[in-house]
Amino acid sequence: MKPSLLIYGTIAIDTLITPEGRADSVAGGSGLYAALAARLLTEDLAMLGVIGEDFPKEWRKESEEKGVSFRHVVQLPGKTFSWVGQYESDMNLRTSLRTEEGVQAEWRPLLPEDLRENCRIIAAANVTPPLQYALLEQEEPRHCLRLADFMKSWIIRERNYTEKLLSVVDIALMNDEEAREYAQCDNLQEAGRRLLQSGPTYAIIKHGSNGSSLFCQTPDGSLRTFHCPALKIPRAVDPTGAGDSYLGALCGYLLPLCKDGKLPSEDALRHGMEYGSVVAGVTCCAFGIESLRKLTPSRLGELMKEYLSQRGETPPSPPVF
Repeated sequence: MKPSLLIYGTIAIDTLITPEGRADSVAGGSGLYAALAARLLTEDLAMLGVIGEDFPKEWRKESEEKGVSFRHVVQLPGKTFSWVGQYESDMNLRTSLRTEEGVQAEWRPLLPEDLRENCRIIAAANVTPPLQYALLEQEEPRHCLRLADFMKSWIIRERNYTEKLLSVVDIALMNDEEAREYAQCDNLQEAGRRLLQSGPTYAIIKHGSNGSSLFCQTPDGSLRTFHCPALKIPRAVDPTGAGDSYLGALCGYLLPLCKDGKLPSEDALRHGMEYGSVVAGVTCCAFGIESLRKLTPSRLGELMKEYLSQRGETPPSPPVF
C-alpha cells in the first residue's frame, strides 16, 4: 500500500531542560513527534527527513515497531540535527540554548515518486520555511491538502519564504507568539485574520496549555472562530513536541475525509483539533517522545471520551484501520 499522508520535519537528538528535570540526548524532532501522533489514527503514512550516522539504530527500530517507517528517511555521513531547549516555570515559555543543523544544513527534501499520485495530505512540520516550500512546490499538479507549522525564529529570519509558504498552504498552524510576530500585532483575532489574508483557508493558533483556536472566513467575509480547550493533565513534565503531535493527530484524523482534492469541512477540522489537543496533552506528561510512544489507539479513544464528556459532547468516530 502506498501511503496517503506524508509528514516532513526534523528528526533530532534533543536535550530538554524543564522545571521537572532534564533529559539528555533523547529522540525528538518535529517530524518524529508528528508521525508518532499520526500513527494513532492511521497506518497510511510516511515520514520524510534526514538523519546522521550518529542516530541510534535502536531509536529507529522502536519507532518502526510503533508504525513509523523510516523508508523515506535519508541517512548521511555527519551529525543528526540536534537541539537544546530550556523551559521556564511557565512552560509556555522556552529558550533555545543551542541548535546544530548537522546533515540537515545541506540536504534538500525530495517528494518520493511513489507518493506523487497517491498522497492526499502533505504536512510540513517545523523545518525552515525555504525547505517546507521546496517540498510543497514539487507537488504538481496540486491535489493534496497542505498543512504547515511554523517557528518564531524562522518567521523572523525567513519572512519572505514564510509569506510564500502561507500562500500555498490550506491550513497554517502557529502558536500565540508566532502569530503575533507574523501579524505584527498583539490581538490574536487580528492575527488570525491576517494569517487568512496571506492565503490559507484555515488558520489554527495554538495557545499551549490554554488550548487552540480555529480561524476561517465566512462567505460574507467576516471572521469565524472556534476555541478548542487543552486536555487537562495532572502535571506537565515536558511540552516539547506537543505542537508537532497536535499537527500529526490532526492529519491522521483528517486523512480519510480528504478525497478528490476537497478541503475538509469546518466540523471535521474541529474534531481533528480535539484529537490533536488530547494527543498534545499526553505528549507533555513525560520527557521527549516517551509518553507519546506508549500511547495506543485504544487508550486514545478512552481519553477522547473523557475529554469530551467534560464538555458534554459525544466523541466523533475515529478512522478505522
